[in-house]
Amino acid sequence: MTIKSKWPKLGTLLLAGFVLAACGDNGQDNQEGQDNQTQEENAPSNGEEASSEETSGEASDQEGSDDQASNGETVEITFWHAMNGPHQEALTALTDEFNASQDQYFVNEQSQGEYGDLNQSVTAAAVSDELPTMAQLTPTDVPEWASNDLIVPLTDDFLTSNGLDQEAIDDIYPGFLESGTFDGERYAMPFSKSTRIMFYNQDILDEYGVEVPETWDQVLDLADQMIEAGDDAYAMGFENSFEMEWETMARQNGSDFVDPDSGTVDLNGPEAVEALELIQGMLEDGQARTAGEDGFMSGPFGNGASALYIGSSAGTTHVAPAAEGINWSTAPIPTFNDTELTFFAGNDLGLFSSASEEEQAGFVAYLSFLLEPENAAQWAIDTGYVPVREEAINSDLYQNYLEENPEYEAPTQMLSYGMSSPTFEGYGEFRNNMVTAMEEVSVNGVAPQDALDSLQEQTEQILN
Repeated sequence: MTIKSKWPKLGTLLLAGFVLAACGDNGQDNQEGQDNQTQEENAPSNGEEASSEETSGEASDQEGSDDQASNGETVEITFWHAMNGPHQEALTALTDEFNASQDQYFVNEQSQGEYGDLNQSVTAAAVSDELPTMAQLTPTDVPEWASNDLIVPLTDDFLTSNGLDQEAIDDIYPGFLESGTFDGERYAMPFSKSTRIMFYNQDILDEYGVEVPETWDQVLDLADQMIEAGDDAYAMGFENSFEMEWETMARQNGSDFVDPDSGTVDLNGPEAVEALELIQGMLEDGQARTAGEDGFMSGPFGNGASALYIGSSAGTTHVAPAAEGINWSTAPIPTFNDTELTFFAGNDLGLFSSASEEEQAGFVAYLSFLLEPENAAQWAIDTGYVPVREEAINSDLYQNYLEENPEYEAPTQMLSYGMSSPTFEGYGEFRNNMVTAMEEVSVNGVAPQDALDSLQEQTEQILN
């Protein structure tokens, strides 16, 4: 596949890099567990900028790779990613194991910093024709990179012809595969995935004699009891940007939301408005709070400021140290209108179209290694992400881990009905507009109908 000589949408690529880190995890993948946005899930930065030698990347020369392959020498696969801290350590360990397992390919993994930094690095490399072999990407990146012919469609035929077992592809949860799909083609394969979960303070629930809420009506009942008792704690905690919670509740309530295939937009209908009115009402009535100046809700929740808290499963590793003084665990998110639904977030792996045939084969070999059940399970154990394969979850390794760490079980209970939000060109702008709409409602007190009317018009313009 040949890259276009001109890049009319690279400005969009730059903008997309600034959309809520993991495209849907409300920044938690960067700050609370490592996303995508949409709307998942990177361990916090160690606070130090990587050196230029570490971040600039020594992209393998295309001609050099071809020569190496033809001479039977090792083909270098350059992998740019946004993993930092403990997550980078886990990735390096897996990569070293792959490199040691064979001598045909050598994966050179290079952190580019945070997601925004990675996006800018890819944009600059595209302009200078110095792209790496592969990269981590979020759902926001997929439509932008694909529409610029930056990445290769990862069809079943392409993957299996390069050595990936069809059984492995079929074993991946469909909702995870959806996040890498654009315009009817799959351009990315799932790697570090998360889902929304509800953290709960068992001590507060016991104080009021209630079970872990399974519906939003039960959440409201708990809130009323706490207010009546004059409790300083709130029933529910939301992240400052709660667009994923609103999208989940709106879809649970029957909203069609955005369907890029048909071009329809349903963001200001009664189902979507009702969901946002419930959230606004809880915030205004003292039944719920946002993280506010704390940045992320894991801290206040750990201090007992709320009985419940909805966030990313990737944030569990940050809740644990914050909540050492309380009896806590996790559960599936509440249903709205008795409908089970949750959204996946996190990031995927994409193959750049500038890669040689040998590099493409190396990408698939590395992907096959990462998808092996034991490796997928170990990655999840080391990082707090969710295994992307059913066989990995059912492995003795992961089941033993869940027995010892039951707080990681809730995400696996929702995989059968989880989904990824459909992406489209301009998706990053759309998600940014969603965040603005939520802020208008929660901070400025704008009526949900008015905020969603504006979001509806903006989204129609993007799609048209």
